[in-house]
Amino acid sequence: MIISLTSAWILFFIINLKIVRRLRKNPITKDELGFHLFWGWYALNISEALFFSKKWMTKRRSRPHGYMFANFNLVHQYTTPFEKVICKLFVILGLLSIVSLLIIGFLDQIGFT
Repeated sequence: MIISLTSAWILFFIINLKIVRRLRKNPITKDELGFHLFWGWYALNISEALFFSKKWMTKRRSRPHGYMFANFNLVHQYTTPFEKVICKLFVILGLLSIVSLLIIGFLDQIGFT
């Protein structure tokens, strides 16, 4: 769990420093990266857009709060295959870490050691 969490953080910084910076400099993708809440939120939006299916992301973008999510088509078009793998790995490791922490917390609450 510690390894997956550490790896997820390292990938998070790589995504922010390389992918997000490059996509924000591009005038076409600059306004299509979703809602920016705090530093790193674009990395979450981009990774989410690359991880989930086109159908799912199109459905999310069509809703009233769809501006909060990155544009699936543009993100796919302007990222390399290696960047797509990094983003997908980041989401997988992040979800694995969250689920592991929840399971450990639940087991601690019921007294399983």
